[in-house]
Amino acid sequence: MVYAIDDPTPALHPSTAGLRSESYAVDVPNDEARSPPPPPANNASATETPGQPPQRRGFFSRPRVVITLLIVFSILSFAAISLGISYLLLSPKNPRLSISKIMVTHPWANQPLVLISLNAQNPNNRVGVYYETGGTAALSYKNKTVATGLFPTFFQGKKGSRAVGLVLRAAKKKMPRQVRNSILNTTTKLPLSLNLTMNVPVRMKIWTTKIWIEELMFDCKFKVNTLSNSSRIVNQRCPIVATPK
Repeated sequence: MVYAIDDPTPALHPSTAGLRSESYAVDVPNDEARSPPPPPANNASATETPGQPPQRRGFFSRPRVVITLLIVFSILSFAAISLGISYLLLSPKNPRLSISKIMVTHPWANQPLVLISLNAQNPNNRVGVYYETGGTAALSYKNKTVATGLFPTFFQGKKGSRAVGLVLRAAKKKMPRQVRNSILNTTTKLPLSLNLTMNVPVRMKIWTTKIWIEELMFDCKFKVNTLSNSSRIVNQRCPIVATPK
């Protein structure tokens, strides 16, 4: 296609000022002259309404995600129901603790050590017991604290018993006179009535799964003939009195 273009170039000499402007012919290819204008910059779909943002599908609107969540929820619900039924059928019983021996070492030290041997019993045939961390123990005489310490961490299998050792640290300056005399007097037996309180967090194990944790409080009231090396437990009673808050 040919277009006529006027040359607007001004005359360079006064002698040519009265001449008319000349015209030139420019040949433009047909494909460039007929090409449509370029599309707009945005890539919006032809079906979208101009001026409105494209609609996106939500996360939970995808079928695969919904099906996966339903499967996971069903598995967890089935496992929880199975554990609950097993707990009710097995009816696990709380462990039992009793005192075997008590003695005080290094009575002349600033902080004598009170060594207590316990017997832990698991009465369950199919349930194990985990004694978790965080347990505490306190020995007192007439509501006065004599020694304190931590309860050990261990696992006890089904239907069995095992020996457990407590190491309590005493403060000599806070030790009552009767307790101190019972430790130092090795000839005359001075029976004492003492109280051992133990806060023990335990967790039951059913098959291969640990279930919820529970904190038990053992309140052992016992009488000992002496606190020297030849000590002997005269009588005792170690019930579970409450769950500490």
